Amino acid sequence: MDIMHPTDHQPAVTGVEQTPAQTLRGAALYLERHGWIQGDYYRPDATGPFPPACAVGAIRMAAFGSRITDDDCIAAEMRDHARAIDVLVDFLDLTDPPPWDTYGDPSPFTWNDVPGRTADEVTATMRGAADDWDRMHRGAE
Repeated sequence: MDIMHPTDHQPAVTGVEQTPAQTLRGAALYLERHGWIQGDYYRPDATGPFPPACAVGAIRMAAFGSRITDDDCIAAEMRDHARAIDVLVDFLDLTDPPPWDTYGDPSPFTWNDVPGRTADEVTATMRGAADDWDRMHRGAE
């Protein structure tokens, strides 16, 4: 009998969505397993189904389960993706406020691409945002 790890992407079930915390933890695990990059969603020259990714690319992989374009988005998974991004941005505003915000709008793309940023920093921040969301929503979902 196969048992899924709690951070593995769960199969889509109509009417059931992942919490942002689950999506963020899945994204952190994805980065640890497949690698982290800066400057693009996924490493452009990567082949295979699980390319190294930036923070947002990893969130997409955790929400959708595969490399996906905006045109291929499914509503439930898009909601999972958007909620996880929002939670990450809110957490960054509290814990790592801009100067990385160079365009007047906090962006996880910009935060991911700061020179000197590390994969460990990205995964720790994702897990911190997930833990923070869990603390604030205990029993609410």
